[in-house]
Amino acid sequence: MIPAQLIDFMCYEGGNKCIGTVDVTLPEISFMSETLKGAGIAGEIDLATIGQLQSMSTSINWRGLIEDNIRFTAPKTYHFTFMGSQEMYDEFSGELKTKAIKVVMRCMPKKISAGKFEKSASMGTSGEFEVSYMKLSIDGRDSIEVDKFNNIYIVDGVDYLKKVRQDIGMA
Repeated sequence: MIPAQLIDFMCYEGGNKCIGTVDVTLPEISFMSETLKGAGIAGEIDLATIGQLQSMSTSINWRGLIEDNIRFTAPKTYHFTFMGSQEMYDEFSGELKTKAIKVVMRCMPKKISAGKFEKSASMGTSGEFEVSYMKLSIDGRDSIEVDKFNNIYIVDGVDYLKKVRQDIGMA
């Protein structure tokens, strides 16, 4: 199956309230690392720390300035859910199929832009949010789950921080 494009998606806040016509840039996952060098190593290597991630942020862009997106300036945690349908091309059968994509995030606002006034154009209202939790599912199967406050980093069902939580008395 070859991914073609995202057919459509909806964005919800709090599980059931659609937050308007948006586009979203999902968070980048970047590991914290330490440079390892010394005897027996030919040079240096940046070694990623298991499950320890740098700051993750997501950007949401709205077409216009409405009360629903301005309220996201309040300093609290928001629960966003993005549910999409991705078109897939089956190279063997020649058929187009779909896969459900779901991203759930807990976020706090970092900055909100009210946009601009330009005649006959969208206002370009946008928000950037710090992500403390994210779960990405494809066709109902959890692919990745990150929960920074609970030391959880799961990829394809493997909990990479389970032993660390045990080691530090969290489990």
